[in-house]
Amino acid sequence: MVSNSVFRLAKSAGSFLLDAFDGVLGSEPDSTAARREAFISANLLAGAIGVAAWPLHWLLIGPVDTAMLGVFVFMWSPLFIGLAVKLGWELEMGQAASAWCLSGFVTCVALISGGVTSPALPWLLIVPIEAAVSRRSKDVLTTGALAGLGFFICASLSMMEWLPASRLPADLTNFASGGSIFAALIVGMLSLRAFQRRHEQDASRMSRRNGFLQSMTSGAPDLLTRHSASGTVLYASPSIEDMLGIRAAEFEGLSPAMFVHIQDLKSVELALHRTLSTGPQSVEFRLRRRDGTYVSVEMNTQTIEGDIVAVTRDVTARNSRIADLVIARDRADETGQARLRFLASITHELRTPLNAIIGFADMMHNEVFGPLGHTRYREYADHIRDSGLHLLDLVSDLLDMSKIESGKFSIERRRFDVKPLVDECLSMVSASALTAGVNLANEVKAGVFANADRRAIKQAMVNLLSNAIKFTPTEGTVTVSINPRADGVDLVVADTGVGIPAGDLERIGKPFEQVSGMKSLHRGTGLGLSLVKALIELHQGHMTIVSALGDGTTVTLSIPDGEAEADQIPEDPTLVYPARFKVRA
Repeated sequence: MVSNSVFRLAKSAGSFLLDAFDGVLGSEPDSTAARREAFISANLLAGAIGVAAWPLHWLLIGPVDTAMLGVFVFMWSPLFIGLAVKLGWELEMGQAASAWCLSGFVTCVALISGGVTSPALPWLLIVPIEAAVSRRSKDVLTTGALAGLGFFICASLSMMEWLPASRLPADLTNFASGGSIFAALIVGMLSLRAFQRRHEQDASRMSRRNGFLQSMTSGAPDLLTRHSASGTVLYASPSIEDMLGIRAAEFEGLSPAMFVHIQDLKSVELALHRTLSTGPQSVEFRLRRRDGTYVSVEMNTQTIEGDIVAVTRDVTARNSRIADLVIARDRADETGQARLRFLASITHELRTPLNAIIGFADMMHNEVFGPLGHTRYREYADHIRDSGLHLLDLVSDLLDMSKIESGKFSIERRRFDVKPLVDECLSMVSASALTAGVNLANEVKAGVFANADRRAIKQAMVNLLSNAIKFTPTEGTVTVSINPRADGVDLVVADTGVGIPAGDLERIGKPFEQVSGMKSLHRGTGLGLSLVKALIELHQGHMTIVSALGDGTTVTLSIPDGEAEADQIPEDPTLVYPARFKVRA
């Protein structure tokens, strides 16, 4: 156990002495951590020597006077500097403090050993060199000025003969001077060597970095360029040969006017200027190839060390795809508009004969010009009239949907009492409800107002009521109610009908979609609910359906007061509806 402790202590002491040796001789480790450890060890060793010199002075020379006390203070300072760096000081701060202390130490020694004739005075030249190792120009200037101040103090006090007699024996003066100069040269050379090694390390790192960047730019498909403030090309990556058919060396030194299309030159120069003044820019322009043709490119720029670095990408293929997409979109829009125009035209054309068929069927049913002669004719007239009315409803729905799709269905909001409107709607469907044996219940009270297009809401309510009656069995009930809200009203139509399967809820809001299994039982195109939904969304509202097979259906129309922003409309979790029907009124 004791032998292990001794071994670890010896190993630590050896590492310390090696670091101190590196620091004293000015060797320059590769890593910052190694340089830091060497500096700390060298200063702790120098401070320890200063502390040990105190009792030796007492033994060999005698008590320490005031002048020698100043010398010893500077001898002890490396100990505190080393500890400060070990506890968190930056290495550069420690190096600067060390240079300051060296200047003070040399000045104090020179003052007590002959002034300008002191052997210690040449060490003032070492002070700026020591500071230069820290690579802080401010410290070099400061310590240089401090060394000059020390020399000035020694020279001034020597001229005025205010200095005490030299404490260095006369017979040792010449030897001490020579040894001091020699030692100063050695330390200066080692410091300069350390500075040179650091410079070599920086150059090596920079070379490796440049090699890495060169390999990156050589393999990059985009063109990388560096420009001066005026736009002149300082560097171009090898990819320029693939893009423009010229070598990078030929491109370097050119101004934008030499390779940018004349119509795009102003925008490129403006982008380069704004990069320096406001930050990164992006500009699209045309570059001239060696053969005189042009290639469309997009350039993104930013500033690095006062220059402009640009990444330029060939966007010819992208622009071609965009142009093809625009042409395809225009063709699709043209086809869609033609379809809508045809649909609107054919519905208008169908309305005229349908109205005539319905009118003549009414005349035959009522025997305006006398009896038909057989009861079956009257029955046929009823069938003709019912079929005509059904076709007229379908044509009207198609016309309204085409208007909504094309954005030509406009709404005009007016404040109105909801009760009279519901009464009118129930009156319009009362005959079909009576025929189907369905009860109608009106729970809407007077005095509840809505701010909406009365005609559109009436059309939506009639469609909802007709749909509810159609799918409600005999003796069932269709109920209309209203729920006032702070920002609008909710119109609710609930029935006790067959309900809607869960799998069909996502489809029935789409045009021409119907509930599975019901198509053969009831006539229709599936436009009813989609038209209602479109009319409510024109009001920036939404339609919600709650239903289950065999439990009836409840449809809620939420109509906001006034104009609501589209992004504030709650998404309908039940229905999926084409975005093209969401046309702003």
